Amino acid sequence: MTKDELENLIKARFTLLTPKLKAAARYVLDSPKEVALLSMRAVASNAELQPASMLRLARELGFDSYEDFRAIYMEWVSNHDSTFVKRAAELRRRSAHEGRSKLLSEVFNTEMVNLDQTLGDQNAAAFNTARQALGRARNIYILGLRSLFPAAYYLHYVCCMFCGNTTLLAGTGGTLADELRRIDAEDVLIAFSFSPYAVTSVNACDFARERGAKIIAITDSAVSPIAVGASVTLLAPNTSPSLIPSILPAMAVAQTLASLMVTDGGEERLAEISNSETQLRRFSVYIEN
Repeated sequence: MTKDELENLIKARFTLLTPKLKAAARYVLDSPKEVALLSMRAVASNAELQPASMLRLARELGFDSYEDFRAIYMEWVSNHDSTFVKRAAELRRRSAHEGRSKLLSEVFNTEMVNLDQTLGDQNAAAFNTARQALGRARNIYILGLRSLFPAAYYLHYVCCMFCGNTTLLAGTGGTLADELRRIDAEDVLIAFSFSPYAVTSVNACDFARERGAKIIAITDSAVSPIAVGASVTLLAPNTSPSLIPSILPAMAVAQTLASLMVTDGGEERLAEISNSETQLRRFSVYIEN
């Protein structure tokens, strides 16, 4: 069994698992490199579970032992040459240092691993599928609430420079439902949502799916509420030693999607960008050097 086959099996059985095993499965899907690099006890501790939960998950999936289960991830990571993974492993091995330098080092290394997974091979096919869906969309709706609003706003801001079919679902004055009223099968909803998942974001994705719209889900887990039924899922791990989860991977996805849309637009899109720059100069938006 390959890693992809195993993860498809986990996803297929996810809804049938107990709450503890769901938590274990979610952690495995979201942190495959840790499963390969760390012991069962360490993985369980990071997932805030007992080691027995990891063992039960392995047996639930048909493995005789956790080590047989882990071996699939060990083989995968051995063929996944990444300096970021090596850096992360070194971060865990090195002795702790006191003071500001330790925190800066942890933030740096954690974000490097996050970005490696977000912009690496695992999302390559999904980015291509998303690019094609956006190129065919009549209207593009963009949603990101609370800490993820900056990513949604940035993507909308950039898109407005070269296309006029994007709508930022800001929900000003409680009108988010109104903004989604005309979404249908010719449209695409780009949704950013990370744990803990905002109820409004999940409801918006459910509604868009009912209307037949394609959903591009940018999220932290393959089994997150917005990933279920999505046309495309872009996984953006958001681990962080900070107070709240990182939004840097979400911003990286927003920037990448905008770049892909520019490259797909040809001369017409370049003309729109030129028109936007002319309009900004007319209003003296920026200081002229």
